Amino acid sequence: MIKDMVYKAVSAVTGQNLDGTPVSVISAQMNEPRPLPMTRPEWDEWSGRIMAGAMVGATRESQLFALANLLMHLGPTEDHKPDIFFIKSLRKFCVNQVAEEMRQELHAAKKAETEATAN
Repeated sequence: MIKDMVYKAVSAVTGQNLDGTPVSVISAQMNEPRPLPMTRPEWDEWSGRIMAGAMVGATRESQLFALANLLMHLGPTEDHKPDIFFIKSLRKFCVNQVAEEMRQELHAAKKAETEATAN
């Protein structure tokens, strides 16, 4: 508990977690509402933090596009949101992308099969 408090204090002062920061501290940080970016430097820092947390294989540009889209669709009173919301959303977008690719492949295969039997 005291160890967690030390890591939280170091994080608050430096703005970064140390390599040995316990998972419980990082999890708590991800669930805390944080201010959303209102300047380009804030956007760069925020989006980098979210993409690092999401750890997905999508291109940087597609992740930035998805994050911009998420921000644009938040309600008018939203100016703070936990990082975990955006991390989980990015991961879900990747799941959706793979699922859509599979749907298209299956649809194309079935269409080709149907056309082959019709001829």
